[in-house]
Amino acid sequence: MKDIAKKSHTMYLLDKYQLQASKKFGQNFLIDLNTIKKIVETTHINQSTCVIEIGPGIGALSEQLSYHAGHVVCYEIDTRLKDVLNESLGEFENIEIIFQDFLTVDLKKVVEKYKQDYQDVCIVANLPYYITSDILEHIISSGAQLTSIHAMVQKEVAQKLTDTNYKSPLTLMIESVGDISLDMLVSKNVFSPAPRVDSAIISIRIHKPYEPLLTPILKASFTQKRKTIYNNLKGLFNEQTKNILEECHILENKRPEELAIEDYLNLTKYL
Repeated sequence: MKDIAKKSHTMYLLDKYQLQASKKFGQNFLIDLNTIKKIVETTHINQSTCVIEIGPGIGALSEQLSYHAGHVVCYEIDTRLKDVLNESLGEFENIEIIFQDFLTVDLKKVVEKYKQDYQDVCIVANLPYYITSDILEHIISSGAQLTSIHAMVQKEVAQKLTDTNYKSPLTLMIESVGDISLDMLVSKNVFSPAPRVDSAIISIRIHKPYEPLLTPILKASFTQKRKTIYNNLKGLFNEQTKNILEECHILENKRPEELAIEDYLNLTKYL
């Protein structure tokens, strides 16, 4: 089947297998081919790229990715989609489908495997709104040698993540490995069922490896955003907190969002 994203094809597959979008998994199927092609354009993938796709659904985006990438590995949590994906993507030799919760995947190991045959490995995902942060944190903290991450997220989330004045553990994790951009907006009307809000495509280009010790530092620092960095870090550094902050040239009364990524990276040296 070609052009899976066409509304008529999507409805045919869903009707044939008596499927409805799962609220549990936050599913919304893309039904606009032009939008999908534009999304693929933002990734700049080619035959030397292996794409890891999270949540292929019925395969609309997977199909278009396969025309440009050397290989596409799809991770799908919803086992109800086995038969429909076998029909929609079965003819594509460069698409591999794995039914597994992506949050349980050893991403570093997976990427190492595909880096043996492909120059670049990137992630493309249409992320469920309720689990966006968890998945992005899982990807970045994995330490996998990815070239980039391209994710469809809620429009308001995309605007926050790309706002240089907004600080959170996730934005600082992203800043520690590379840079982020908002590449395009996606109307809620190109989905079935249509979500209540519009979406956006963000791209994270990775230039540096992730520092694993940054995770506990950020979690502790943002435990209570209204408290000072000193009060938040006391649970981590105990009686050494004051001296450590002084050595890092960080004022005790600073709020966590007032610190730069360099400050947090400096703090990792004391764990």
